[in-house]
Amino acid sequence: MNMLNISLGAIEIAYYDVGPRDAEDVIVLLHDGAYGSSAKLAWEHMMPELAGNFRVIAPDLVGYGASSKVTFFDRPPQAAHGDMIAAFLANVGIEAPRVHAVGSSFGGSAAVTAARMQFGRPWTSAVSIGGSLGYGRNGDAFDELQRYDQSMEDARRITGLLVEDVDRWEQHVKERHANGLLPGHWEALSAARVKAPQRNAAAGPPPLSERLAGCPAPVLFVEGENDQLLVRGWTEDLAAMVPNGRAVTVPGAHCPNIDRPEGVLEVIVNFVESVSSERQVVS
Repeated sequence: MNMLNISLGAIEIAYYDVGPRDAEDVIVLLHDGAYGSSAKLAWEHMMPELAGNFRVIAPDLVGYGASSKVTFFDRPPQAAHGDMIAAFLANVGIEAPRVHAVGSSFGGSAAVTAARMQFGRPWTSAVSIGGSLGYGRNGDAFDELQRYDQSMEDARRITGLLVEDVDRWEQHVKERHANGLLPGHWEALSAARVKAPQRNAAAGPPPLSERLAGCPAPVLFVEGENDQLLVRGWTEDLAAMVPNGRAVTVPGAHCPNIDRPEGVLEVIVNFVESVSSERQVVS
């Protein structure tokens, strides 16, 4: 698979684009938000399989991998990435009638946000793998993801929070470490956590249940049965907040798309095909 690049003004987006161009369903894969993450690390074991039936587009989110190292301070992070993804897809050019957002961890939250807000383009559905939009976090464990000293040891520690057996993922750790050293990456992610001392903390978003209640697209929440970063059963809670929400548990940890891709692949394919079939019946 060869990585492509596209310019959105001053911002460069690197991405993979695989599978048949005439596919009626496009799957947009959004990777997790841990230090050193990228489209390749999150999806390399799933893209070839998904590309057998769907057109698959997997960008490095801004701030990550080979994309521009920027962050936004004037809007919530999921909404900022949603705007960028919508602009990116408009430039890539998609003729397919159905487009599905599939994300892991932060990317899962961004996928749900895209399905809820649409961002100027119709999203047919969303799949969130370990992305809870801030709900049900295991505080101490989750806080461990928020720090990184750019060492190989810390790349291993972060990877160990995402997968079940980090000892199986030496090459993954090396690539995460290399990604974490890219100029601007650490700064872009760390800067996003800076808070102005006079910012009014009370002026936050509406409650999560209220936001999800208006989601027009089906959403599937996927929970890794050995996820140490989120409380057990978070998927059922969030699925109940979405008018057409569904929940499933699969083997794996916080990012089963990395170390247990077979089970996640089956869940995604079944969901996308089910939603697409429902759309065709309605049409």
